[in-house]
Amino acid sequence: MKKIAHLLLIVAVLAGLSWALWRGFQHHPEGAAEAAGEAAADEGKEEHEPNTVALEKEKWKALDFEMQEPVAAKLTPRRSAFGRVLDPTPLVTLDSDLAAAEAALAASRAEYERSQKLLAAGENTSKKAAEAAEAQFRADEVKAAGLRRSLSLQWGGAVAALQTPQRHALAEALVRGESALVRVDILPGDALIETPRAARLQVLGREAQPIDTMLISPAADADVRTQAQGFIARVDQAPFVLRPGMAVTAWLELAGEPRAGFAVPRSALLRHDGRTWIFIQEEEEKFVRKPVTLEAPLEGEQGWFVAEGGDLKKEDLIVVVGGQVLLSEEMKGVGGEEE
Repeated sequence: MKKIAHLLLIVAVLAGLSWALWRGFQHHPEGAAEAAGEAAADEGKEEHEPNTVALEKEKWKALDFEMQEPVAAKLTPRRSAFGRVLDPTPLVTLDSDLAAAEAALAASRAEYERSQKLLAAGENTSKKAAEAAEAQFRADEVKAAGLRRSLSLQWGGAVAALQTPQRHALAEALVRGESALVRVDILPGDALIETPRAARLQVLGREAQPIDTMLISPAADADVRTQAQGFIARVDQAPFVLRPGMAVTAWLELAGEPRAGFAVPRSALLRHDGRTWIFIQEEEEKFVRKPVTLEAPLEGEQGWFVAEGGDLKKEDLIVVVGGQVLLSEEMKGVGGEEE
């Protein structure tokens, strides 16, 4: 019985091995064909260059792409600052109080001078009345001087130095929205020895309408949170109404030799992955995306200033129309999404 059982076991093992070998020979050609197909497909794939888009000439011409070389530009030394449009209510209130104090001072001064003349001439006036007139005059003088000091401490020397008619005109313009006062602070830890000569302001959401101002003075205090040095700029006849609390970015113009660089049109700029980029036409059907550092907006329609020595060169061809299409094509190629 044991011999029969061993014989049956050997027969079963041999049968299993024979079946496995047969199945292997049956499926080998199919598996080899699949592996060969995958290898051929891998060989057919081109390796994707980062930040690069290949686009046929006929396609980008049909989409009306426009390219141009960088335009040479110069930028005077500047320092960036950030701030907000100030609420004019405290200044308008202080102006009204000071106007009332100055009117009272003018009246008490006239009464004091009249009483002193009468007293000196021996006219019908008492010494007590003359002393009362002088006391009122001195009190009004102290009150007006105190309000002027408050004006200087809160709004800086430039505003405090205005004559009464000029101060009234500024207050009225602030109330009507024809003028605005903007507080800007340079970066914490930075410091300027001299007062900037001018400032260019950009309001958040209105970047295409920069505002230039020549009237700028040091702020009377430092920012409580950042301890940064601040300046107050007066803006007259802005292209739109500057409402209190609007956030602004400023470029403060300093003395010194201008720096050379390029003007990059706004239409060429792209925001992606938290940075600013432009596309360069490297070959007839090849476009490369490069990062750029924008230093300051330029006048009119020139765009933004980019300093020499970076990724942008004078012989580059910047894509000024069609950059968004190229970014979309690039994101499709890598399976991502554009911002």
